[in-house]
Amino acid sequence: MSDIPMMGSSAAASNTAHSDAVSAFERHRVELRASKRSWTIFALIVFAICLGLSIWISNFYPERLANGVPRIFEYFGTIIPELQWNMLFEGRDADERAVPGSITYWYTDFWTYATLIWETILMAMTATLIGAGMAFVLSFPAANNLAPNSWIYWISRRFLEICRGIPEILLALVFVFMIGIGPLAGVLAIAIHTAGALGKLFAEVNENASSRPVDGITAVGGTWPEKMLYGVVPQVAPNFFSYAMLRFEINVRASSIIGFVGAGGIGQELNRVISFYSDDRVLAVLILVVLTVTVIDLISERIRHRFIGRENL
Repeated sequence: MSDIPMMGSSAAASNTAHSDAVSAFERHRVELRASKRSWTIFALIVFAICLGLSIWISNFYPERLANGVPRIFEYFGTIIPELQWNMLFEGRDADERAVPGSITYWYTDFWTYATLIWETILMAMTATLIGAGMAFVLSFPAANNLAPNSWIYWISRRFLEICRGIPEILLALVFVFMIGIGPLAGVLAIAIHTAGALGKLFAEVNENASSRPVDGITAVGGTWPEKMLYGVVPQVAPNFFSYAMLRFEINVRASSIIGFVGAGGIGQELNRVISFYSDDRVLAVLILVVLTVTVIDLISERIRHRFIGRENL
């Protein structure tokens, strides 16, 4: 009989302890929610201040935009060629001169444009291959879960940040000064920026890779390169290829811009026609650039789908 009060007091103590634990948990949960709410409010206030400052500094006001939109159509009105329907498809006359008002006259330098666009594509392709190769090598030590040690991780990350932190056009200016005008300066500039951009993306893909294959290779005595090559690369290769194809499309557009500083490609011709106020030729070049980028986008999409497999999309 004496055990009954003891059992009762033990059960009461257990219930009290359980109640205290629940109360402590609830208090902690309320504190966490209050802290989260405070940080959310603080972040919203900071965001609102930054947004207001950016609007004030950039003069991003609706009335200014409304006044500027018509000027866009005015500009396009100045670069539209003077085509004549009755002369639209006329060829060259007896003196091998294009007839004014025809498409032939508008695209008199078509083969020059086509050659420069092909040069632009080759520049982008070469830069993408070099940049993707550099990014592939650096992405493994730049991944937090794969780096051999913290120093190599830190150095790899900072190097990739420097590569992508400098704009391509500024790099192109430096290389034009170093090695002269031409496509090589553009290729080097785009390759360095590509290495930085793809290196970050590749490293993040590596950080999301499963560690089980790496652990298995480690268990049988595999070296660090073997763990990367056989444990990580098979997992991340489809994503690497997809990002590299996307970067190739971006590099085609970048190659069209850096020509403005003498780094080769169609941008050089675009800069020339703008400088000589050949407004109709500006539109001719822009149309070819847009068509080229669109075709490359469609082709790269099909290649990407075939490599990855539609079932993985």
